[in-house]
Amino acid sequence: MNKNDVASIRKEFKVDNTKLKIAEVVSIYVKGDLKQVIGIEKEYFERMDAQKQDLYLKNFKKLLTGPLDAKVFELEFTDNKLGQNPNQRALIETLQPHHFAKGTEEIAHRIIENCHYEGDYMLTFLRGEVYKPSKRSSAGDDSGLDDVVFSFEFFMGSINPVMLPKTALKFDFEDRVFKADIPMDVTINLSAPLDGFMFPAWHDDAADVNKVVYYSSKANAPNPEFLSQVLGCDFQRTAQTEKEQFLEIVQEVAGKEIEAEKIADIYENLNTLITRNEEEENPEAASVGVKDMEKILQASGVGNTQGLETAFLKVTGTEKYEFKAANIAPNFKGKSLKIENNTVSISVNPQDLRYIKQVKRDGKRYLLIEIDETVNLEGFELSTETF
Repeated sequence: MNKNDVASIRKEFKVDNTKLKIAEVVSIYVKGDLKQVIGIEKEYFERMDAQKQDLYLKNFKKLLTGPLDAKVFELEFTDNKLGQNPNQRALIETLQPHHFAKGTEEIAHRIIENCHYEGDYMLTFLRGEVYKPSKRSSAGDDSGLDDVVFSFEFFMGSINPVMLPKTALKFDFEDRVFKADIPMDVTINLSAPLDGFMFPAWHDDAADVNKVVYYSSKANAPNPEFLSQVLGCDFQRTAQTEKEQFLEIVQEVAGKEIEAEKIADIYENLNTLITRNEEEENPEAASVGVKDMEKILQASGVGNTQGLETAFLKVTGTEKYEFKAANIAPNFKGKSLKIENNTVSISVNPQDLRYIKQVKRDGKRYLLIEIDETVNLEGFELSTETF
């Protein structure tokens, strides 16, 4: 499941969208400190007023929002070679209309018993269906496949925090006294889910019941109890972990001191790999294994790569591991790299690294940046000195 797959579903979450059909919503209020359910509401989506529909849709749309492998994860079920994972079977059963209410209650029970959230919270489950057109056929193809529509049935679960009302001081005009105003109703924060999921996952024109999409409110910090006890999924490396491990391997091979131009070449080679994969419309994410990494390092001017396989095995734990290229490459559309020490901190585009050098003169280090125009500081143009 790539970012385009996620976006293709996310964009449909809007009121009065004929391509999105929401059947029912189950909401469960949980008293957090007591681990006790104190209220359940089961409602057909079409019977809600438009404002309530919009609140729920924005909440569930949030579960498909954020960078992949940082906030949105596609996960496989643990020990599921024969399709015997009990959590997967439970999710498949819950997807059925006649079992949805009972299935969501069972999932809610697992969440309440195994996960800890501060204060009260609301569990909400939604069952729906999205109608999606097939991918466009090639030019000149008269097969008529452009008109084929695929139906994707899914359900989602969301955990949202409860916001307690604030006590205020009010003036009673009738009795001419000041009183504490203590409101009774609480507010459900539907704009900031703590955890959530969608089942099944989606690839091109087909649902994938062997995978589930998980959302974490904290970037690069998925909830391990939710993954193992609620979804029954294997934990995977986050985007941040992959990037850290990739750079650790590069340091093992090239050394900790390296020219900025070589780093620029490494990142540009990674970006080329990603771009080529997107141009070929390959649904699988571009990946980098040990052999790919060797080619990238050699093409970037790192001549001696003899220790690469040893370093790769040491860091990843296996020679067969493949990094997702999108996780280890910086964003080429902005100033995504930071150069800093205790004196300076600047952000630069990855492709501009080749114009930056660290030089030494008279025993002092300097950061030398090649520029093609005058630098501005607080509205002043800096004067140019001969180095």
